[in-house]
Amino acid sequence: MLWLCIHLPALPLEALAPSPDEPAGIVETSGARRRLIALNEAAGRRGLQPGMGVNSALGLVPEIRLLQRDTQAELQGLETIACWAYTLGTPVTLAAGTLDVWVEIRRSLRLYGGWPPLRRHITTQAQDLPYTRSYGIAPTLAAAALLAHAGAGLQHPIARIGEIHAAIRDWPLQLLPFEAGVIDTLHSSGLRRIGEVLALPHDALGRRFGPQVPLALSRLLGRAGEAWESFEPPPVYRRRFELPGHAETTEALLFPLRKMLNDFALYLRGRDVTVQRFRLRFRDLGRRMTRLDIGLLAPTRDPNRLLLVLRERLEKVVLAEPVQELFLEARRFEPASAAQDDLFQTGNALAEGLDTLQERLVARLGADAVRRLATTPDHRPERAWSTADASAAGAHPPRPYWLLPNPKPIPLPRLLGPPERIECGWWEGRQESRDYHLAEDSCGRKLWVYREPGDPQWRLHGLWE
Repeated sequence: MLWLCIHLPALPLEALAPSPDEPAGIVETSGARRRLIALNEAAGRRGLQPGMGVNSALGLVPEIRLLQRDTQAELQGLETIACWAYTLGTPVTLAAGTLDVWVEIRRSLRLYGGWPPLRRHITTQAQDLPYTRSYGIAPTLAAAALLAHAGAGLQHPIARIGEIHAAIRDWPLQLLPFEAGVIDTLHSSGLRRIGEVLALPHDALGRRFGPQVPLALSRLLGRAGEAWESFEPPPVYRRRFELPGHAETTEALLFPLRKMLNDFALYLRGRDVTVQRFRLRFRDLGRRMTRLDIGLLAPTRDPNRLLLVLRERLEKVVLAEPVQELFLEARRFEPASAAQDDLFQTGNALAEGLDTLQERLVARLGADAVRRLATTPDHRPERAWSTADASAAGAHPPRPYWLLPNPKPIPLPRLLGPPERIECGWWEGRQESRDYHLAEDSCGRKLWVYREPGDPQWRLHGLWE
């Protein structure tokens, strides 16, 4: 196997998405000790560093926002990356303790025809990922993780098991997947490089540290089997986000919502589906829950389009109290359709633009204020249409939208197809029988014409363009 490991070193901070404008840090509590494990750029510019105690940090920057580490939010971030990794291959697995996601890519390597095109594909697809990440590629999970934690990247893969030892032997032993106590003991014994540890007898390491240490080295080098639990995207999407502070206006909700929708788009991409309806709920400080059911005119997985519709809906919401939590849920999904662009790629863009405009109008004005054409169960053209709300299905039979209020007599046109008999209205005492044809005039315009049985006169009833 060949594993791509995606390491998310800043996930504890990025999962909580504090404001980038104020200094913030993530606090981890171990016993009686509280220390900073991650800082944003604003805190780093003030002289703070990861590993500092909370009291020391407050002494330097009293206004720093301290956020308790949220392992559940981190797990959601890992699952988001795991869903995206599904676009590269299977199986996919993850480890919350080390903030790693792995995906097996050997089949993708064959599919794309070698390392250079596969690297380009991964780099292109990863541009939208909202998390800081580093990569490692190796035949074992442990070796791929070691490379990712060392920042080896996509340019230095280890292709074969026999190459692992030579590739990692000169690296610092702190990269080995051991507990901190084992690393400290090895370091105090004068060992500095991974190769020096690999040269030690495994029996001696087992007697000193227990059987897990030599077993981990054997798995690292591919000499012992590795076990993993395969991850699959859940059939129902649910995400919860607790705001680092409190949002007093709906405008303040847009920043966390953008992050949530970007994660949602990665889930949709991983499952190769789109969404047309989803639900947003938010809970305020008074524990009241507000629900917004969002419907689109056409399925999508574009996070910008989802955010645009949400923004319009939120503008009409009045918050009784500041918002504390957000919940995003989607239960039904549509298959993704591969749209074929025209030469200049204008047709699909125009259609998406019209859909987006209608969705914004519906969100701002309400469903009753925006109408679209619909059909009625009557074969007579002048009675076969009506209006419906904008969310109604837009499928229409082959009929021109431009109908003349009174059919106009015309000379015999050039007919383009067989007739279509429309005969109805008897229940109203107005029996009508017409033979309709698609026709063309001397200017090349498409016409919809008919004549009644036994009547030689042709009449123009509609225009196609």
